[in-house]
Amino acid sequence: MADKKRPGRRSSMDIWLQDTFLKVERLLYILVALGIVLATVEVIYDGYHALIRAFGYKDFALGVLKVIDRFLIALMFLEILYTVQIIFGEEYHLQCVEPFLMVAIIALVRRLLILAFEVSHGEVTMDRLRFYLMEMIVVGVLILALVGAVILLRRVRWREKDHGA
Repeated sequence: MADKKRPGRRSSMDIWLQDTFLKVERLLYILVALGIVLATVEVIYDGYHALIRAFGYKDFALGVLKVIDRFLIALMFLEILYTVQIIFGEEYHLQCVEPFLMVAIIALVRRLLILAFEVSHGEVTMDRLRFYLMEMIVVGVLILALVGAVILLRRVRWREKDHGA
């Protein structure tokens, strides 16, 4: 029984493996961040081109929707990039959640805009309209719930700051 390891003690191999995995994880986060930066630049560039082309559409609302769509996607990418930046920080246990909530809110707003455009600019049957309206209600409730979660998260953070100071 003397040669059995005590619980809580780690071998040098365990420590080396954990350090190696952490370095690989950091490298992967860096690669993801670089990919997000490149994608964001491309989407913003495409958004400005859509802005210039918006005046050439017969239906100006369609051109504006394409512009808004591109820039909302860029905002989603920026929020994801911010999340990756927070992960590199020291303490991110509670802060890391908020950027994901923001990305979800932006994605839901984007979906709501697209649904509204489809309803107002398409030939919609009554059954299809019912489905659109149900989806709009669900998306609206989700947006309100996520905004509430962000507000609660910030209040908790403010309380921690007040009690910690």
